Amino acid sequence: PFLDPVYRKSRPSIGVADPTKDEGALDLNGSFGLHPRLKDLMPLWKDGRFAIVQAAGSPDATRSHFDAQDYMESGTPGVKTTEDGWLNRALIARGGKRGPVDAVAVASRLPRTLRGAFPALATQSVDQLAQVSAMTGSFESVYEDTVDALLSGAVHDLSEAQKALKGIPKFDQTAFDQAGYPKGRLGRDLHEVARLIAADAGLRVAFVEVGGWDHHEAEKGRMARGLDELGGGIAAFYRELGQRTEDVLLVTMTEFGRTLEENGNGGTAHGHASVMMLFGGRVRGGKVYGKWPGLAREQLFENRDLQVTTDYRQVISEVLARHSGITKLDAVFPGAAFPALGILG
Repeated sequence: PFLDPVYRKSRPSIGVADPTKDEGALDLNGSFGLHPRLKDLMPLWKDGRFAIVQAAGSPDATRSHFDAQDYMESGTPGVKTTEDGWLNRALIARGGKRGPVDAVAVASRLPRTLRGAFPALATQSVDQLAQVSAMTGSFESVYEDTVDALLSGAVHDLSEAQKALKGIPKFDQTAFDQAGYPKGRLGRDLHEVARLIAADAGLRVAFVEVGGWDHHEAEKGRMARGLDELGGGIAAFYRELGQRTEDVLLVTMTEFGRTLEENGNGGTAHGHASVMMLFGGRVRGGKVYGKWPGLAREQLFENRDLQVTTDYRQVISEVLARHSGITKLDAVFPGAAFPALGILG
């Protein structure tokens, strides 16, 4: 909010300058600006393929990373007994024929949001998945009569995944570089998702993650480096998708934001509301959605944080309904119903 004097006063050393200054914010709508290190995303904004939801987050007030992320991925804020994730429940609610690579996390382990009854895979690369899948053939005869249904199912899923990925070209460093991905793990992970999409193997949902946002000190430099990777990675991902961009909707989420005021180490503490970004698909972009709660002390959450005015589940519900055609939203977010914000056409 580059026009807000409270913002300037609260962040004297880490605040982003207004658009008229060097390294100033990138003006979005005359009131809000994008961090200058996200400049690679501006073409998507101007093309109407990038939208922002401000003051978004969880209704739960926890400042624990572990609890907040668990609630974000389970889809049941404040409830610790939920065993599955909202994205897994969404895949079940979607219905239809299941395939071996419907749901893939490009990660070292399956994230909370994809755990549940719907089969999902975790891999750090398509090549790794294909290689591991090929190795399962020798094990199938050993385990085909096993009483361990989970192991038997996992072996079968990997074997089917290998068939689905048969013939996909191996990772090409030249193609990766030509797409313009930045240094860092996120770019490589997004490239792996793009490879899966290009393979037409039946991918429905994919998950990637990027850490390093817990800036208790030296936030200005650390945030800049993180946003270089985030903005550059997403921009390269959509360049690589080419004509498929309208079929692919990317949503960013984080467990909570940061305190309004910077601390004595040039950093911030755990906060409350943050921001969500949506790209591609049928996004009505070039617009900031959600109610701005204000930064005056009486408007802050617990006198220190941006208030949550948009439950993250409201955004996800619209994504699931309008992009994925899921109508049984109560099965995804039990007991919660939200009106659409109009982000998707």
